[in-house]
Amino acid sequence: MFSTQRRTTKISPTTVQLAFESRHARRVADTGFTMVELVVTLLVLSILLAIAIPTFLGATRSAVGRVAQANSNTALLEAQNTFLLGNQVYPTAANLITALGKTEKNLAFQTGPSTNNVNVSLYVAPDQNGVIMAVQSNSKKDCWYTIVNAGTEPATAGTPYRTLPASVLGPGTFFGEAKLPANGVARNCQASAVLAVSSGSVAYQTGRFPSL
Repeated sequence: MFSTQRRTTKISPTTVQLAFESRHARRVADTGFTMVELVVTLLVLSILLAIAIPTFLGATRSAVGRVAQANSNTALLEAQNTFLLGNQVYPTAANLITALGKTEKNLAFQTGPSTNNVNVSLYVAPDQNGVIMAVQSNSKKDCWYTIVNAGTEPATAGTPYRTLPASVLGPGTFFGEAKLPANGVARNCQASAVLAVSSGSVAYQTGRFPSL
């Protein structure tokens, strides 16, 4: 008689491990996210957005402001050059606009209000020893002022110097900012009608433009 032998199949430890891992993976895939996990995820996203959006808006406002400031500085340098060539006397506003228009063709000079960062509003002091410039940011509508005085300017009624603080009337170069009001209505950004100091809204200083 022939003896029958039972054939057994040996299963390697690796095969067993793979089977367990596959089963565990299917179980995890079937479970999905719990409601608590979804709520926590949404909460984290909300916090991140609350931080990121103001930062982004602040960076945008700062960027458009720097363009207006750069154009204002360019106009200031050209005006001071005209002052030096004119025996340290500024020409009248009309003549200064003509002179600056010949050297800075990328900017538009005018006595009326500035409505964007390439429009430069000009005012020449009655004694022709001072110049005020105003440039408005394109999208944020902040107004940036540059005041340069060869000597002390009197706070005469009917001139923008009447509105400026005493610290800005002396010799030197001064910078100002009129921030867009909370109501979103753009200010009149005109050199001949500079705004008085207002806490958190309008400021003047030396050295650089304010950051309100």
